[in-house]
Amino acid sequence: MRMRRRGKFAGGLAAGILALTACADGGGNDEDKQPPNRPSRPSGSPSPAAPPPAKPQEVRADGAELLHRERGTGSAQNPAFSPDGKSLLFTAFHGGYNEGAAALRVLPLEGRTGRPRDLLDEDDQAAVNLPGSSWRPSAGVAFASDRAGRDEIWVLTPGGRPLRVTDHEGDSGYLEPSFSPDGEWIVFQESVQREDPDARAALADRTALGSLWKVRRDGTEQVRLVDGPAGRTDNREPNWSPRGDRLVFQRRELGSETWALYVMNADGSGVRRLTTVEGEHTDASWSPDGRSVVFSSTSGGLDLPKIFVLPVDGGGAPVRVTRERGTYDGAPSWSPDGRWIAFESHPGSADRPTALWRVPAPGVHAAPTGRPAREQRSSGG
Repeated sequence: MRMRRRGKFAGGLAAGILALTACADGGGNDEDKQPPNRPSRPSGSPSPAAPPPAKPQEVRADGAELLHRERGTGSAQNPAFSPDGKSLLFTAFHGGYNEGAAALRVLPLEGRTGRPRDLLDEDDQAAVNLPGSSWRPSAGVAFASDRAGRDEIWVLTPGGRPLRVTDHEGDSGYLEPSFSPDGEWIVFQESVQREDPDARAALADRTALGSLWKVRRDGTEQVRLVDGPAGRTDNREPNWSPRGDRLVFQRRELGSETWALYVMNADGSGVRRLTTVEGEHTDASWSPDGRSVVFSSTSGGLDLPKIFVLPVDGGGAPVRVTRERGTYDGAPSWSPDGRWIAFESHPGSADRPTALWRVPAPGVHAAPTGRPAREQRSSGG
């Protein structure tokens, strides 16, 4: 399992980056709950789209195309498509895989010639997003931050500043936020990060088990959906379905190293195991039509995780999407038009900087209209 380190965030939203999807300003708690802004690195507006290049800059044997690679020790991770599919949100760690300060960046995809633009980038801070549904047109980008002293949920509104959503006590962190389709609700995990040299003891630590919560974007009506310590399960990385009725997440039992995928209703009822085959199954997010999930898995006895797709209803075996030998492939996200799956990848099993790739998606999984799914009313409440 390759859990992403919880993020530390700071800075302001780059003007113009979210303009193509900006509608109404998002909600949040009062400004006086935010710490003073630290100076952020300058960022510009996206360049006009250029004609598509004749061919991708690099193509793997399995057909995956390279989208972006950071310079030096930089690691590009956690891709998430913009609502219109024309750009890609991602995390850029400056010191390697999950290491050092990091920025939230946006990569233009039209023309494939533009350079990434910074949304958040500050010295000694790290901004980390969740792959999948972390970007909504009117709501902006959801992320986690310890800028107020502990990990909380924040939102970058279109054209605005980071707004704090949650405020809690204790040593746990609020992490991995995902928006409902209408942008009004956020689902996230609560977990405790422990560095225990005894791996077996760490797996049996009931206090470190993750729970799942949802909260309105304005910080009201926070509700716990899954109580990890009470149920003796570790629950992580929830992602909201395009229709707003269900959530997909990963779970392991207390004392176990094995992660499986589960789905449940948006109110926390109807929890059902999704993956039944052997292997590690993590990093799940939805197809735009809501009928399948894409995830990272060692299904079939693989030594390194690859990208798989699985129908949510009606059974069926996982369909393997990436097949490059000797690479880790993880943190996938589906494009709104259903054509592409973006993911992070690096060669070998050791943690090292990842690059962003995309591969054609199997089957047809576009939104029912044939266009990126618009904001719609969810079953958050």
